[in-house]
Amino acid sequence: MPALIAQLHSAPGNPDADFPKSPEVHADGRVTFRVIAPGAEKVLLKGAVAAGENALAPAADDKGLWEITVGPVEPGLHDYWFDIDGVYTLDPHNRAFKAWRRSANLVEVPADPPAAWQLTAVPHGTLHRHAYHSVPLQTERECFVYTPPGYEDDPARRYPVLFLLHGSGDDASGWTAVGRAHCIADNLIAAGVAEPLVIVMPHGHAHRPGVDPDAIEDRAEWYRENDAAMADDFFRSVVPLVEKTYRLQDGPDRAAIAGLSMGGGQSLRIGLNHPEKFAWVAGFSSAVPADEKAAAEQYAAFDPRAARRRIWIGCGRSDFLLDRNDFFHGWLDAKSVPHEYVLTEGGHAWPVWRGYLEIWLRGLFR
Repeated sequence: MPALIAQLHSAPGNPDADFPKSPEVHADGRVTFRVIAPGAEKVLLKGAVAAGENALAPAADDKGLWEITVGPVEPGLHDYWFDIDGVYTLDPHNRAFKAWRRSANLVEVPADPPAAWQLTAVPHGTLHRHAYHSVPLQTERECFVYTPPGYEDDPARRYPVLFLLHGSGDDASGWTAVGRAHCIADNLIAAGVAEPLVIVMPHGHAHRPGVDPDAIEDRAEWYRENDAAMADDFFRSVVPLVEKTYRLQDGPDRAAIAGLSMGGGQSLRIGLNHPEKFAWVAGFSSAVPADEKAAAEQYAAFDPRAARRRIWIGCGRSDFLLDRNDFFHGWLDAKSVPHEYVLTEGGHAWPVWRGYLEIWLRGLFR
């Protein structure tokens, strides 16, 4: 039988007295993790923060407390979880976590000086969470919208818009909970290196009525169906909602679309096939086509001669999608399509994508 996972103790008069502090970030960048698991035989720390598996040690008082200190850890927002006798376990003492396909806790190790993704003492914008009924999908969905500092102060001012799409492992909250897009925008706007803008973060997972996604055995077909349904909802639900609710500037030169991984593939497909809507298009570690046939299918409406288009593609050198991005870069080159292709260190991970968003925002709409 597995051990009783993360059993919580309390002391009379002080309900938090025996709750271990976890995680505890130290001034030198080391991080201590603690969990109560009485009777456990083996407790491991897993996730990006651990760089593999690290075994926690039982405390000497024999009250079921296990702990480990790792690091120094690179500044950033890192995910982690516990493996307690083979059971995937979240840290019950940490309310910071990422949700969706596989939930995980988050720990922030601050940078000095503060990085763009950190919450700092600058004017802050507002995050709006919209629930809406999708007519094409016949279901309830949601999206997040960021409005910049001062948006409420001048009802006559209009703003450019960025549609920012998440990856397959996340939901509509991914770019705020983990990507910190709102903090990056706040800090760059305050520094005068990015233009105040509205950022729309929709839900990228979608299937049309009558489609059972669990019955689609071919993974490629699953993504094709998902992307087609997502695009349908995007143009028929999300875009009208945003254009009706927020003060946006007109024209493709004042509209951008970008995304990471699955969302990078979606943003490039939507953006390149619709130059009448988007002049600014970017993909981070994008799930783009791997061959000529797939590219021809996904970009059937793509016109290489379309003017005023600015395309930005970034990928880490150790990313498992690097070959696809190399192919796509060559595919655009063969069609004489101007674009920027940026290779950096890193893999398929949030530290890379937060960095790409910061780089890209500095030149967006400028």
